[in-house]
Amino acid sequence: MVQKTNKTALAFEQLEQGLAELLESGDWQRYLKTQSQFHNYSFNNVMLILSQFPEASRVAGYQRWQELGRQVKKGTKSIKILAPLKRKIEKENEKGELEAKTGIFGFRTVNVFDISQTEGDELPEIVSPLTGDDQGFIDRLTAFSHHNQVPVFFKGLLGRANGCCRYDGQTGDPIEIVVDPLLPKQHQTKTLAHEIGHSILHSRTQYDNHIPRSQAELEAESVAFIVLNYFGIDSSDYSFAYVASWQQGEDALENLRQSGMSIQKAANQIIDWIETNFQAQLAA
Repeated sequence: MVQKTNKTALAFEQLEQGLAELLESGDWQRYLKTQSQFHNYSFNNVMLILSQFPEASRVAGYQRWQELGRQVKKGTKSIKILAPLKRKIEKENEKGELEAKTGIFGFRTVNVFDISQTEGDELPEIVSPLTGDDQGFIDRLTAFSHHNQVPVFFKGLLGRANGCCRYDGQTGDPIEIVVDPLLPKQHQTKTLAHEIGHSILHSRTQYDNHIPRSQAELEAESVAFIVLNYFGIDSSDYSFAYVASWQQGEDALENLRQSGMSIQKAANQIIDWIETNFQAQLAA
């Protein structure tokens, strides 16, 4: 047990070091700079975008794409969204002084384009999907989750999620895990380990009211990294950047350290069960 605890602790240190190196790297800074050039669209505009182009992932105006080194393809149909019309209005404050305030007096239609409608320079990507063989490990994780009374299903998901942990609406307890079967096998395995992390650490009530989603995602992905690392599967290309992106780089290391004991306890729970129940296979 001491050896196992030391091994998971070393994996946690590797996660911490990898995260620190990523946050300090020029690649990460370039990634953040590029991301900052995309607008955060309102709910109504997101609905407009998806109704016209359901596969949209990154959208920007014609000139913004040019600034990023990409060109909208000839003959491409634009996506129409609404932009506010603003003007300054002078109003008296409580002291009778005139103050200039900016107000919205209408909307105009503007054209944006999805990245798939453009060509040119590649944008910096930090999160790399995992490929390769899972060494049969997905079956062991599935067995653990079923034993933990959270059945696993492999089926398509709405949106861009790789997987999800679903909860009972009344009790808040986890009731099932769903993983996208179209992912590469190793990425399915990593996703399942991540969702198992949620099922152990987070009830629906905690997820909604007591823990920011950014922290929940940090904890679940850290559990996945440690468990996979323990059994010889390296998810660092994905996990380090995933943790950093949810934290937006701010206080990521401090938040990781604060959750360290919970993360390692959950990882050890999974590892112990798999080693106990698949001992013969693991020794082969």
